[in-house]
Amino acid sequence: MILEIYSNIFINPWPYWAGGIIIGLLVPLLYYYYNTALGVSTGYGNLVKILLPAGKLKWIQEKYPDPWNWRVYFIAGIILGGFISSTLSGNFGFTLDMGRFTTLVGWPTIAGVIYFFSGGLLLGLGARIAGGCTSGHSIHGIANLHGSSILVTIFFLIGGIIAANLVQAVLMGGNW
Repeated sequence: MILEIYSNIFINPWPYWAGGIIIGLLVPLLYYYYNTALGVSTGYGNLVKILLPAGKLKWIQEKYPDPWNWRVYFIAGIILGGFISSTLSGNFGFTLDMGRFTTLVGWPTIAGVIYFFSGGLLLGLGARIAGGCTSGHSIHGIANLHGSSILVTIFFLIGGIIAANLVQAVLMGGNW
């Protein structure tokens, strides 16, 4: 019985609806305790301020006067949770393998690292330009009927569909 519970929590993938329920409950809890929205990109801004406290970017200095707030611990929890989950499931290890993408593209490791690092930088830039990340706009903004969040989420989806099809056509030879 204990082994089955352990397996269902730490080894077997959770159903999508369970994650949705947990995130859905987290949003009102954040409002109740912190009067703030759920979002990840602000936490990365906090990390930039912590790593570059004397940086010359004006918006970093203004937006993050005290970067050691709950968002830093939220980001740390995401990383630590993934580590704990993979360790307890017996699948711990570091990999750059991205499944079919890695197989079909066949790039050397350094090219893959540059490609995904560049993608992460572009994601961060997009989140900054859009005034928040997909989780902030799509989960929090739509739930609060913010027109800008609804519009941005539509463009996130359109951009994602276009980008996925371009990557598929250009880098993966049209194979899915």
